[in-house]
Amino acid sequence: MPSQSEEKRGITLHYTDDFMISRHLSLMLVLGSMSLPILAQTEATDRTLDGVTVVGTRMPEVKQNAAASITIISAKQIQEMSQILPDMQAIVGYFVPGVPPTGNSVNERYNTLRGRSILVLIDGIPQSTPLRATSRDLRTIDPSAVERIEVIKGATAIFGNGANGGIINIITKQNKEHRPLGGMATLAYTDHNFFKTSEKTSGYRAGGQIYGEVGDFSYLASGTFTQTGSPISADGVYLSPRYGLGDTKSLNALVKFGYAFSERTHLEAMYNLFRSEQQSPLIASGGKYLVSPRIGVPGKQPAEAIPEGIPHNHNAYIKLTSQELFSHTDLEVSLFARGVKVVTDYRKHNPKSPRWEETSGQALTKALQTGARAQLLSRLRLASETTLHLLYGVDFLLDKTSQPLVDGRYWVPELKAYNYAPFAQGKLNLADHFTLKAGARYDWINVQVPDYDVLRVRKTDPQIHVSGGTLRYRNLSVNAGLTYNGLHSFQPYFAYSQGFSIYDLGRTLRSAKSDVLGKIETDPVRTHNYELGFYSPLEHLFGEGTRLDLQGAVYYTYAALGSDLKSESGFWVVDRSPQRILGVELSADATLSPKLSVGATFSALEGYKETSKGAWSTYMSGQSIPPLKVTAHVTYRPIQALSLRLYGLHTGRRARFAPATPGGNDYQEAEGPVQPITLVSGQASYALGHFTLGVGVENLLNTSYYPIQSQLVARDAEYVQGNGRMTTLSLSYRF
Repeated sequence: MPSQSEEKRGITLHYTDDFMISRHLSLMLVLGSMSLPILAQTEATDRTLDGVTVVGTRMPEVKQNAAASITIISAKQIQEMSQILPDMQAIVGYFVPGVPPTGNSVNERYNTLRGRSILVLIDGIPQSTPLRATSRDLRTIDPSAVERIEVIKGATAIFGNGANGGIINIITKQNKEHRPLGGMATLAYTDHNFFKTSEKTSGYRAGGQIYGEVGDFSYLASGTFTQTGSPISADGVYLSPRYGLGDTKSLNALVKFGYAFSERTHLEAMYNLFRSEQQSPLIASGGKYLVSPRIGVPGKQPAEAIPEGIPHNHNAYIKLTSQELFSHTDLEVSLFARGVKVVTDYRKHNPKSPRWEETSGQALTKALQTGARAQLLSRLRLASETTLHLLYGVDFLLDKTSQPLVDGRYWVPELKAYNYAPFAQGKLNLADHFTLKAGARYDWINVQVPDYDVLRVRKTDPQIHVSGGTLRYRNLSVNAGLTYNGLHSFQPYFAYSQGFSIYDLGRTLRSAKSDVLGKIETDPVRTHNYELGFYSPLEHLFGEGTRLDLQGAVYYTYAALGSDLKSESGFWVVDRSPQRILGVELSADATLSPKLSVGATFSALEGYKETSKGAWSTYMSGQSIPPLKVTAHVTYRPIQALSLRLYGLHTGRRARFAPATPGGNDYQEAEGPVQPITLVSGQASYALGHFTLGVGVENLLNTSYYPIQSQLVARDAEYVQGNGRMTTLSLSYRF
């Protein structure tokens, strides 16, 4: 039995019973500032994106001609990284410049793309809820169900509301084999503490997939169950379970059916269920910002608390596509629906920092989104060497979102948004030297707000009754871009785009100070994005069969009325002010030989607020602006069956704000100083017939560190260390 003193310090490691999906690890990632390459691909098609079709733009096109900065995370990259950490936020945060690395937390409120909000989609179905953010948009699906991830950076009107920073389109698994039956099964075991059986830090993961094609009918079914153990830091203490990724059970089930009426006309249906639930034998204890970490110690939650997590996230669609429906025109029509419920952590009443009328409580966020899309893509030959691709159609979305407390009181009443949006996008090829793109989208959004009472912080606060009504948003967004294709080895582009977002409307309404809806600041965020970038595929640079792919961009975004977050009375509230952001991104992938591939990425940005006319003297908070990030990885295949990979991550320092007391540690929330982090992770796999053995090690050097979010939030309760070394063993079988 551990000693009492050990228990108080959280060093007893004896628990693990039920537990979650991907307890994050700290992102495996690694190294950084040096060029430990990237790579990851053992197949050239995974790394070089010539001919890879991007569908997230709604107009299928080759990445280099899209006049935008696009990152594609391939199936192979997802599979390899998942052997270290099967967590979507960690995967995206590593591979995508402009997205911060994982914070080792389920809460993604700090997650941005180029300092702006992200619209997350699963097969085009929105996972973001602008009426009241769940802050879990990327944690609504397991990586095992994902075919690839397309990240289109910069403000865009392609999908409308919410994409001020860009789009992350998660594409689910697809059956690419023309045979009656195929599939795979995977088992994995994970431990945070070198397999010491006396310390219950282990978890497991089991999944399988079957697919096939019989005549005109195709099918795919995939399921994964994950149970994580109690994660520990490099210092050997349990991590605080609050917003944590440990002690969690998760389930993902994906089903797809397809039917080919003809070679040109197809019908497809998809359903995906994701759920996660944390049931930890630990409770949070201690923690002093910049002094000592918040840890987990044995204990039980109050009887009235329900498990934190996502009880359900349903996604479904039915889609009809027809090529050459008439005169060089393709049709796509789809109906979709998404329902999600998120349970946050239980908060015990604290007289020093009261909430919810000086009571304990637990908040939920519930959303139901249903929609329809219809679009046509026409190809018009204007001249012998000039072709116009014209995409046009209309979107409809009904969004019902609310944030009640478990006891039935409403923090945010049920809001209903009706969104209609016609759009058109055109692409013109000019003499094989230029590609011109332009488009527009017009959004009609009516948000119905019922009469409601603001849930007071203190019983003595004045009671505010808000008379409801309808908030009307009308917005025209345009975009344009030009790509030069005259040189295969260097393809520059320039792009301008506008973004539009109702920024977390519920967060604003729940802290209303006026009893009249029209007097509450509910204006949307409109952004202007200017970008200059390039793609450069260089073949045979290091000898026959070698290749170097370079990609880079510099960008500037401006919002006349932007949105940031600040803390008031222990709650995050919206801070509205003019904003501008400047940034740069670079990435490189190289095949140096048939056995060796390397790569690296670099991203840095800075954001400013206008505090008075013409004075841009205030920095945007860390909630929006992450520090510099460098990633690098290398892949070595000494023999065909064996693959060895090393991943590195380095984040820089960002300390833009002074403490409230000179020389003290009392920073405003989201303004805490962020110190550099350098992490290294590794992964290896060995193929033996139909079997593949794998091992993944997160935080290979067992580095003690605090994730970026733990540092910038500047809260004692969220000052939590990252994962220590974690080892995963896996076995998969394909048939």
